[in-house]
Amino acid sequence: MKPIKLENRIAYFIILHAIFLLNYNNLSFLSIIIGSLISLFTILLFEKINIYRFKITKLFIFFLSIFLLTYYLNKISYFIGDNILRNYSIIIIGFTLLLTIFFLGNKGYHTIIKVIILSSYFLFFITLLGLLLAIFYVKINNIDKFILTTNNLFFNTITYSLSLIYGYFLVYPTTNTKFKIKDLLISLSFNILNYLLSTSILGVLINYLKYPYVDIFKKVNLLGFIERIEIIFTINYLYFFFFLLLLIYYQIYFLLKSKFKKKQLTIPLVIISFLIFLFSMIF
Repeated sequence: MKPIKLENRIAYFIILHAIFLLNYNNLSFLSIIIGSLISLFTILLFEKINIYRFKITKLFIFFLSIFLLTYYLNKISYFIGDNILRNYSIIIIGFTLLLTIFFLGNKGYHTIIKVIILSSYFLFFITLLGLLLAIFYVKINNIDKFILTTNNLFFNTITYSLSLIYGYFLVYPTTNTKFKIKDLLISLSFNILNYLLSTSILGVLINYLKYPYVDIFKKVNLLGFIERIEIIFTINYLYFFFFLLLLIYYQIYFLLKSKFKKKQLTIPLVIISFLIFLFSMIF
């Protein structure tokens, strides 16, 4: 059964938004714009030559997926430890996260996408609510100070564009569906809006905060009686991060599936998962 366009669009939106948030501290307005254009032209080129058919491409994506799953598992475990489960060990958080991903990821793409679709209504509602509430705290003067910031522009632009290109491989070649330019443009427009909103609210503080996309909601007061409203949005972002990890894991599973029989697949997946957990905790 082939995924419908809406399913791919939602999955791609979640991937790109999670990548944006996880790379937020290294981004500037220029790196987002230039990186987005580079990724768009590169993806269109890849679509034209069907680059995923080459074995070298699959091999590269396989090892890149292992590296990114290790790196992002570390970052997301610390995100959970810093913002949600402050009294829990990072090792326990990382292990639980990876174990959940392991069992759900082995169920196949359609099971994963069903979980994502069911959760997406909640995700989008909370995200839009957060943006609407945060608009009241915008200070336009703050944007002028950051709009042309160019710290490490080359490195940050290349890193961001490569991340966006990798996100393309998680959805379209894997499901053998055609990429649509508007899927990328919708996601990138939303990320740019998020960046401008955060910088306009936080101003110079944005350079000193570990999770600025969470801290903007510490200023929000919902109807005057709900305290620590940022917890709601922190959990919302956790869903985005979890689904990114899940789809990266599935990419590893998908590429291994073509080399091993189903009964033989468990052992290499367990070994790879153990190594990912081990190195993510060493980071």
